[in-house]
Parts: sequence; C-alpha cells; structure tokens
Amino acid sequence: MLQGMIARQGKALAAACVVAAAFLAGCGSSGSSTPAVCSSVTSLKTSVTDLKNVNVRANGISAVSDQLNKIEQELKTVKSDAQGQFSTQIDGLSSALSGLSSNVNAAKANLNGGTLTAVASSAGAVVTAGNSLVTAISNTC
Repeated sequence: MLQGMIARQGKALAAACVVAAAFLAGCGSSGSSTPAVCSSVTSLKTSVTDLKNVNVRANGISAVSDQLNKIEQELKTVKSDAQGQFSTQIDGLSSALSGLSSNVNAAKANLNGGTLTAVASSAGAVVTAGNSLVTAISNTC
C-alpha cells in the first residue's frame, strides 16, 4: 500500500538520482579534492530511494521504521560533511523524518487504514525533501 501511494513522488526522485549520479560521477574528474559530502550523499540518496520501495504489506511497518533509522543516520553524516552548507534542505529532510517517525509510531500502536495513509503521506514528504537535498548537493559536486 505504501509503495503505491508514494510511487508518484518516487518518479521525481528517480530522475533527480540520475542527475545526481551524473554529477557525482564527475566529482573526481576535476582533479581537485572532492568534498566529503559528495560521497556521503550517495548513501543517503540510495536509502531515500529504498524508502519508496518498502512493501508494508509484505514486510510490515517495521520495514519503514528500519529504513527511517537508516536515513536518519545517513543524514547525520551528510550534515557533518556539509559543514554548515545546505542547512535549509537538511532541516527540511530532518523535519520530514520527524513527521514520518511520529506516523510510524502511531501505526505501530494502532495499525489501520488511517495510520497507514499517514505513513504513506509522510514517507512521500521524506522522498521530496530527500530529493531537494540530493539535488542541492549534486549541484556543487
């Protein structure tokens, strides 16, 4: 159910990922030192993409929770590597992750159509915010 509800947001992220991959591939070709954030954003990008592919019906709400935890850890690395840059996008993703966390906890406490819809909606917000951050970082690599 979650997979279908956020598939639309995933298409935009997939396009951004292709663009980001092209930028990231070009990072090392300049001959200068590549910022650490160019590498750390790759893991974050993959995890955000994986979030949209979580199959709640097959794997349960804990699969969303596991992916949420992974994204939160990777965001910490990106934030550290960004050294104060991209704060608007980082804050946006952090806020979206907080919303998803609240909705996942609500779904764990009382799994029903309403809580699943809230999880799907907030997962879509994470994908959108993640897309924004990946794009911003990609443009500097």
